[in-house]
Amino acid sequence: MLRTLPCLVAGLLWYFSLNAQTFTAAPVLPVTVGTTLISSLEVGGLPDSIGSEHFGLEAVCLSLSYPEIKHLIVTLYAPDGTMVKLIHLNGRDDADHLANTCFGEAGKYFPWEYPPYYGGYQPVLPLGVVNNGQNPNGAWKLVVQEYQSDDDETGYLERWSLTFGKHPAKRTFPENSHLPVLVIHTGGQVIPDEPKINAHLGVIDNPPGTANRFDGDFNAYNGPVGIEWRGASSKSFWQPSFGLETRDTYGEDLDVSLLGLPAESDWVLHGPFTDKSLLRNALTYALAREAFPGYVPRTRFCEVVLDGSYMGVYTLVEKIKRGVNRLDIAKLKKGDTAGDALTGGYIVKIDRRDADGWYSQFRSEPPGAGSKVYFNYVYPKAEDIQPEQKAYIQTYIDSFEVALQQPGYTDPSTGWRRFAGEASFMDYFLFNEISKNVDAYRLSAYLYKEKDSDGGKLHAGPLWDFNLAWRNANYAFNEYPDGWSFDSMPRGVPLWWKRMLQDSLFAQNLNCRWSELRQSTFSQRHIFQVIDSLAATLGEATGRHFGLYPILGHGIWPNPKPIAKTHEEEIANMKYWISARLHWMDAALPGACEGRPGPYSPAPWLVYPNPAPQQLSVFFESAPEEESALELTDIAGRVLDRRINSGFETTFDVSALANGMYLLVYRGKEAGCCVVKRW
Repeated sequence: MLRTLPCLVAGLLWYFSLNAQTFTAAPVLPVTVGTTLISSLEVGGLPDSIGSEHFGLEAVCLSLSYPEIKHLIVTLYAPDGTMVKLIHLNGRDDADHLANTCFGEAGKYFPWEYPPYYGGYQPVLPLGVVNNGQNPNGAWKLVVQEYQSDDDETGYLERWSLTFGKHPAKRTFPENSHLPVLVIHTGGQVIPDEPKINAHLGVIDNPPGTANRFDGDFNAYNGPVGIEWRGASSKSFWQPSFGLETRDTYGEDLDVSLLGLPAESDWVLHGPFTDKSLLRNALTYALAREAFPGYVPRTRFCEVVLDGSYMGVYTLVEKIKRGVNRLDIAKLKKGDTAGDALTGGYIVKIDRRDADGWYSQFRSEPPGAGSKVYFNYVYPKAEDIQPEQKAYIQTYIDSFEVALQQPGYTDPSTGWRRFAGEASFMDYFLFNEISKNVDAYRLSAYLYKEKDSDGGKLHAGPLWDFNLAWRNANYAFNEYPDGWSFDSMPRGVPLWWKRMLQDSLFAQNLNCRWSELRQSTFSQRHIFQVIDSLAATLGEATGRHFGLYPILGHGIWPNPKPIAKTHEEEIANMKYWISARLHWMDAALPGACEGRPGPYSPAPWLVYPNPAPQQLSVFFESAPEEESALELTDIAGRVLDRRINSGFETTFDVSALANGMYLLVYRGKEAGCCVVKRW
């Protein structure tokens, strides 16, 4: 008995010690502009496994001062490399300190709260992911990154602590998905803006009908990658986007097929975040692939896990680059400095001054700050392009711009068409305008030039970056379905577009192209079908995404009002806007298509199939009036079925009706009628 008593006492002491055990670091380290601070905290004496049931991490607390908390990203790394984002540029109202601010399972979601920041909050990503059975004994890291500040500011990480106990944060993690799952491990590294760091990518992508388990075998790719944080204004979103490069074991580019896309090495993982439909980029590229004769980036939806944390729904997008499976233009080697070899191919883009390039000699209107148009070298890269190649592409684009300003610029053989392919500029214009893309023409605006022996013209495209399109911005009048995008935010937009629209032949050809697309790719019904198909593809992953990021019903820059409270409402708002946008462009597009007396005018409603064997559907080209109804009657006018219209489509079950002719009557401020058949 006496021999067992010390063991019993020791066991009781150990049991009570597990109620709450706190480890603290007080580094008092400076936080300065553009720096990354890493503070380590050694944990020891705990059980060799933590979970979310009996014992695990309960909270992370920190005291930190900085003139503007909204410029900080704070991340916790566990000994096994599991990552938890606590704060991502979320501070409000110029908050300048965190005073023993704790992050755990309880409390309100930190991004929505206002200072002073005292007490407990839920972090940006759930804390419970670290309670995954790992051994907590070892080095934990707190990483503080300063980002976006323009001032020379300094703050201090004063102290931080980890509390382990019997009420750990719950580990809620998805089990499986019908979408492919991409699992990225950085080994506890911070992912920089650039250059890419070495990491590992595993892809779980089973055949349709077989679930992709988040802890499943990597059956579609299992190897090294380079990864970097990408984007500009989107870096303020706490679902980051990444650039990926598949690599071999020596760190060299390796062309592989990801998620069934053609083999290449450069990819983009786009986090939609502020696009609460989750599909604006995918929608644009899907429609463009139907209409464009040239290259359009291909996409796939997926779900991503980064260093043990579920990151939500992403879109895997092909990065724009020269290649057989991307933009297939001639390869330009360093030695190609004369003759036909010098003439192409080239890729440039109008964008921010992120790399070496040049300014156009023509400013956008109105003059002033931001009115300069800047061209970035894309292919060859800025570090690879030779002086002769720089001079050639600059001179060629300069000649194109000068030709547009000349009195005879509209001449088909001696004007601007001598330098540029008209069809690509028409399609580029129509896709950016139908979506009213706020970044159109001035940011991520790609152009490419073929080698002379391959045609030699300058082309607009490929299309890129439509997450702030289709009614997803509260500036540049994007929330309104009328008005031109090139005119809404003109600074930085080349003068080409106004000049082209003043060219009567271009306006005529543009109008004809619009009329052609309105009967196919741009028909309202078809656009809605593509949206519905993409939303169905996302399926239950949508719920997981918004369970992770509780942003529905909250305005995220630059969401326009009204703010959708559900994913379905976001899709509906988008559809109503698209309908109004289509009808505005039908009437506002300049020029007239030869052989067509006036603007394109679709039928007000479409009834299909007619005759109808089982189900009859009615699709409206414009949103029907509130409380309007459709009545299905027999020839004598007796009402057989009546439906209140809600949205753009209404259906009737006609399977029980006898074969014959019936009437479909619209009841609203104005009545309408059509004959339908049942067979």
